[in-house]
Amino acid sequence: VCFLITMRESKCPFMRLTFFILSLAQRASHALSTHLPGAASLSLSSGGDLIVLGAGWVGSRLAARLLERGNRVRVTNRPNLQRKVPYFQPLPLPAHMPRHEFDLASKETWASLPPPETLKAAVLTFATTPALIEPFWEQYLQYVPQVICYSSTAVYRVDEPGQIVREDTPLRETPRALAETYMQDRGATVLTISGIFAEARGARGVCTCLAAYTSSGGALNGRKSVNMVHVKDIIEATAMVLTLPREHHASRLNVGGYHFLLGDLCSHCQHPPIPNVEDVDLSSKRVCSGKLLSCLPRGFSFVEPFQGCSVDQGRHAVAGTDLTQEAGVKVPVNMANMAQIQEANAKVPSSTRNPAIRHGAVPVKGG
Repeated sequence: VCFLITMRESKCPFMRLTFFILSLAQRASHALSTHLPGAASLSLSSGGDLIVLGAGWVGSRLAARLLERGNRVRVTNRPNLQRKVPYFQPLPLPAHMPRHEFDLASKETWASLPPPETLKAAVLTFATTPALIEPFWEQYLQYVPQVICYSSTAVYRVDEPGQIVREDTPLRETPRALAETYMQDRGATVLTISGIFAEARGARGVCTCLAAYTSSGGALNGRKSVNMVHVKDIIEATAMVLTLPREHHASRLNVGGYHFLLGDLCSHCQHPPIPNVEDVDLSSKRVCSGKLLSCLPRGFSFVEPFQGCSVDQGRHAVAGTDLTQEAGVKVPVNMANMAQIQEANAKVPSSTRNPAIRHGAVPVKGG
């Protein structure tokens, strides 16, 4: 490994050419292995180490869960990390888990990372920009067999309040979105995540999230569309993506969880009444997770932000047309005909009913 690193960083053209040829051979071997019988069913613990770049609130919980599943896991934290408030406090990790001081904006810290050739995958949990990620990709990430990047549903361009958002929805031309597109074009899988919540009595319960939203000056309108996903579902989605064959990399997947109205959340949390007027907020959207749900085990169900999200009208993430094709009903999905769709779905035997319908998903043809 040290010899490979020396070749990669050498100024000698012959040495760099040799490293390039060896890298191509390694990638070809990996690509062939993903097409062998049973390749997709390999256990997550096979291969090299997993590194979580940014062991913050979500990253630390991801690392802990992957470790529990028998993986060799490494994490990074910024140098001189300071204690955070409970809302952002990372989960304490075992002392034996390797840690690396790393700051993408400080190139001198890159040397603290393990050689990329020793890794199985890297999960980038924080937002970045093209100016920062491009040199890091060229020097490091391109040599990691699999890269997963966390994104936010805020990258999508919303032209109409309450718009349905899928993976093919145009992105806003923000630095974060441009950086993610750069990585995706080079093989990274981008997980686009909604608002994150956790257990009700913890620092990230949905009512605590609501309090954080209101205290930060968030727009209060009962008709605003909100999407939230449990941290456990983010971890489950990440673990699933880590098992995907190489040909399924270089894609974007929504991890949207549930859709509901802000007024419903305020009622659940016994928040004082808020205005209930026409929704004109372009951050108001309904995120569709159908592509992800088609990859997860049959029967998978997102964790509900609060009781009743899966059944009350207006609390689903609504999908597009063809949602009720299994039941023989072909109508556009909107709030006016939701009752008709629910009635049609009820006629489908529970053993064959697509769980994606409950989460605003469009069944993805061809797997």
